[in-house]
Amino acid sequence: MAKAANQLTLTDALIRTASLPPDKAQHYLHDDKLPGLALRMRATGARTWVYLFTKPGVRGTQRKTLGPWPKFNEKAARKAATIAAGEVIRGLDPNDDKREARRLQAAEKQRTTLANLIVEDGPYETSLTGRQVVNWRPAMSALRRGLKDHVEGSAADLTRRNIMAAVDKIAKTGKRGAAKDFRKHVHTFLEWCVGEGYVEHNVLAGYRAPKETRAQRVGRRMKGRALTDAEIVKVWQACGKLGIFGLLTRMCLLGGARRSEPTMIEWKRHVMQDRITFDGAWTKMGLHHDVPRTHLVDDVLAAAKHFQRATSDYVFPSPKTGGQMSGFTKMVKRLVKEAQVDKFTMHDLRRSLRTIMSRCGYDNEIQRLCVGQKPGGIDQVYNHDEQWIIRKMAFEAAHDYIAELVGAERTGKVVRLQRTNPLDPIKAELLGRLREHFAAGGV
Repeated sequence: MAKAANQLTLTDALIRTASLPPDKAQHYLHDDKLPGLALRMRATGARTWVYLFTKPGVRGTQRKTLGPWPKFNEKAARKAATIAAGEVIRGLDPNDDKREARRLQAAEKQRTTLANLIVEDGPYETSLTGRQVVNWRPAMSALRRGLKDHVEGSAADLTRRNIMAAVDKIAKTGKRGAAKDFRKHVHTFLEWCVGEGYVEHNVLAGYRAPKETRAQRVGRRMKGRALTDAEIVKVWQACGKLGIFGLLTRMCLLGGARRSEPTMIEWKRHVMQDRITFDGAWTKMGLHHDVPRTHLVDDVLAAAKHFQRATSDYVFPSPKTGGQMSGFTKMVKRLVKEAQVDKFTMHDLRRSLRTIMSRCGYDNEIQRLCVGQKPGGIDQVYNHDEQWIIRKMAFEAAHDYIAELVGAERTGKVVRLQRTNPLDPIKAELLGRLREHFAAGGV
């Protein structure tokens, strides 16, 4: 009996010269020595080794892909087909391993969906809190809101177009700052995904925001503002009608703190005899800084004692829960309305204190130390002097300035419009002595 036209002893040389029959999208060449071994040829030019078998109770022929030719040569194909034939004889399905691999891959993909990665107490939130990232809540909130249309997909499915479309959507609502923050938080999140092996690369890597045009620079309002002297008086007086939030607002002005920092102050841990201390663990820059106990600060603390709770040691507890205060947006709106001033933010109080310190003659370096900002350049690495004395002087001068404005009792003389550091005369005197010493031949 003659062999069928498509039953041959398959060798690499024969396959090299074989061609697909005309008008066919695919064609099988069957090996006449090893039943089930075949070569699948397709119109695309691809040639693949397969093993064909039947399963009891299942209609039709099943196929197990062994590998592509020529990378998978005849010898390797016969070896793989022999193993598959043995599994069939033992009643096993040669494709079970592939199905299990696909099942595990699908389960892994489900586990690494965005919903699972950014869920509350999920892997990314645990990473941020474990690293003691101060602003982890705003970061997680921005991710959950901005990526809500993609949470069912994998992190690896995110494209730059997906992310930038979400950024544009936020920007079109007029919240350009929120759009910028969202892009920043997504970039950080994707870098974490790369490090953890959830994605191969960060699709935002190398992204640069378009350069602002001249018209945009001219039309852009400068970020933030400092309150005028008249506004400080109105805000200070309005704070007296707003309970514990009013006192916290006064502390933000007096200490130049970010709005969340005073909410964490505790009577036993942070209120010292001569100062109030802000832990580096919960400041934005991770820098510890202090505010001296001036007459204005003591007035605020004395008033805050009337709001103490038996269940909380916070100096400025939430009026509702007794825990950390929150909900600043609504409370600031109420303060602005009560004070009858132009709109401002809690961070503008921080800018206001620095502006007052500048008017009192203290330079930017001292101002940065006072409000817990990083020193410039390499100084942050090598200069570990806290300069408490000059910082205390800067706070006292600024608080005397504010006290004069609001009519509170003052303990010192206010220095206005002095554009030099008060310590400069001392430095000049010391340098003069050194010059005289060396001029006299001193060593």
